[in-house]
Amino acid sequence: MKTKPLLIILVLIALIGIGVWTSQKESNSSRENPKPSESFQPVKGNGQTGLKPGNTLPDATLTSLEGKTVSLKEFRGKKVILNFWATWCPPCRKEMPDMQKMYSRHKDDQLEIVAINLWYTEKSTEAVSDYVENRKASFPILLDREGKISKKFQAVSLPTSYLIDSNGVVQKKIIGALSPSLMSEFIKRSK
Repeated sequence: MKTKPLLIILVLIALIGIGVWTSQKESNSSRENPKPSESFQPVKGNGQTGLKPGNTLPDATLTSLEGKTVSLKEFRGKKVILNFWATWCPPCRKEMPDMQKMYSRHKDDQLEIVAINLWYTEKSTEAVSDYVENRKASFPILLDREGKISKKFQAVSLPTSYLIDSNGVVQKKIIGALSPSLMSEFIKRSK
């Protein structure tokens, strides 16, 4: 009689263990094999201005690290990775070398990487300049001095990136560090 409750408890423990093991296995495999939402699928433009895939990217004017005024419209005709970042952001630090490699490899293939620094969160322009120089980043660095641009582009988490085709159409918004494979896929598959 006493073995029946013990058997039920052992079966329940075994089922719980199998459930935990299965969910852990699925979690690990999803990290190794990205979900379709983490890959790149080109979308057509819908004629609207905005930040959603299919919208034409809104224009914004910023100041470069060198002090020049730059409009995002200047990058039309090229594929653009528009990246919001800060020097104090660990995932931003992780992705910058990969972005530089991608830029060096594809800048002659009509690719532009535009990194918008959230300057209003930084200690100084010199700190940003030193950071960029130490990492040998050669792509355009623009400064969001008051936070208006990051707010307009809904960059509330860092890094936030937009993949934009050569027609200025938003293809995808990514929150978190860009992977080299996603950047490569975007370069190959977008127009």
